[in-house]
Amino acid sequence: MSNLVLADDHLIVAQGVASLLEPEHTVLAIAKDGEELIALVKKHKPDLVITDISMPGMTGIAAVARLRRDFKSVKMICLTMHDEPEYAEGAIAAGANGYVLKHQAGEELVKAVDTVMNGGRYISNSIDMTSEKPTLTARQLSVLQLLVKGRSAKQVAEELFISSRTVEFHKYAMMRLLNVKTSAELIQYAINHGLIS
Repeated sequence: MSNLVLADDHLIVAQGVASLLEPEHTVLAIAKDGEELIALVKKHKPDLVITDISMPGMTGIAAVARLRRDFKSVKMICLTMHDEPEYAEGAIAAGANGYVLKHQAGEELVKAVDTVMNGGRYISNSIDMTSEKPTLTARQLSVLQLLVKGRSAKQVAEELFISSRTVEFHKYAMMRLLNVKTSAELIQYAINHGLIS
């Protein structure tokens, strides 16, 4: 039995998920975007968060990265229609414990919740995670989020309580890892791969 907060910009989807998991689990609240999800987690302190990735404003992956930083113990599952390994890897890198495809929700989501709540990691079987692809750390994702919003290195440093030099280090590490040459290409990569909205 666990308490959870759901996030999906389609209320009908969130209600469907809620009815699937109750009465074994208690749904405390439903958020419609990443910002509201963070506020509801702060308010309710749930055991588990189940969030969509594609939402207006702050994406699910961005919210996961923020929640992982502020709430170390909360378990998180991304429930999404994106079956590309890049999305799953981005979610796991941001701090998600599970990644389930919406069209396989039903039984698989129940299984994912059980696995994650027992300390495991769950990724939908139909996602091919075998290919070697770069993954960013939660800190790199946080830096990337702010760069995409047009913040300068100095502003990013102030928001994340790190030095400008550390911001530049993370930026160049990401550019090297993702094989892009400029900040603009880095931002474009982030947008194309759903790392930010």
